[in-house]
Amino acid sequence: MLPSKASDAFNDLMTHVEHINEQNGGSACALYVIQNEHVAFEDYSGRHSHDTNSKVTEPTSQFNVASVRKSYIGLAVAYALYQGSIKSLDDPVLNYLTSGSQPTIPNRVTIRHLLTHTHGLRQDEDGRVFYAFEAGTAWEYNNVGIHILTQIISQVTGRSLSEFLYTTVFQPLEMKETAWHTTPNEMLVPAIIDDGTTDSLLDDISDGSRANLFVSARELALWAYIHLKMGRIDGKSVIPEQAIRTSISVQSPLELPTGLPRNGCLWLVKHGRSEQSLIGNNVPDGSYKIVGITGPVVLVVPPLDLVVVRMANRVGNYEDEHGSYIDYLKSFSDLAVMCAKKNWKID
Repeated sequence: MLPSKASDAFNDLMTHVEHINEQNGGSACALYVIQNEHVAFEDYSGRHSHDTNSKVTEPTSQFNVASVRKSYIGLAVAYALYQGSIKSLDDPVLNYLTSGSQPTIPNRVTIRHLLTHTHGLRQDEDGRVFYAFEAGTAWEYNNVGIHILTQIISQVTGRSLSEFLYTTVFQPLEMKETAWHTTPNEMLVPAIIDDGTTDSLLDDISDGSRANLFVSARELALWAYIHLKMGRIDGKSVIPEQAIRTSISVQSPLELPTGLPRNGCLWLVKHGRSEQSLIGNNVPDGSYKIVGITGPVVLVVPPLDLVVVRMANRVGNYEDEHGSYIDYLKSFSDLAVMCAKKNWKID
């Protein structure tokens, strides 16, 4: 993908990744860093499960990325906006859904609200969607809006989310280690669950609406890198710059109270401090990040020309008596920035 210029500046970050993964009960992890147009660090650790005969983690190992897939959904929406299939992010959600295909959603809930976790929709134990707060006035991370967004993509493009992304992004970038999988293969890393056993996290549906997206560390880094470079790679535009800019720019409603997290198209974007944000206080504003419950983290820091990808295979981000999972995800990004600044000076 890119030339390698290995740096020991990220050794401490890899040690941290391995330590957290071990403490959390995971069996496999990886760290992939791109900085200054080079692969600055790449390392793989452990095996696909705790079975000593399981496959050793390697560059072709593909991890379930859980909620990191939301950044793919976000770009698909931004791309559809660029193409004109979606007229405005401030259009009501109901404008783009077939009548009767969704439970009652207030007309004032917009696509922007779904993309920024400010929609106010919740789901009860019986699966019924209800309206919990006025759209745009609060921030609440949940998955209620995600399935609706995949439906919108299907409605406006005439293709499923996975088909749309394959033709517009994966194929042009020659991605062969990124897909929604329905059957197991030896390259897929299962996730470790609470009792120490594994879960394949596969699904019978491959249309992009489910959390069965598996990606290698290097292709997840490529995904982030194409955002960092505004859709260009090797001097050529692969994805329209405007679609990328929409995806990674703050799209949260202006009326959202100060101190709540800001989002682009589902990416978390650093915009001042927020206790609920997963981005560390030492990470520069304008950086963006996304995290999955199975351990993946993607951090992009434009001022440092930096992409950092962490992979792991434990369901549940680590926390203990010393800190919450939010604390540990913040500290990971702060350490990544510290290492990158060290590497920046070396370069």
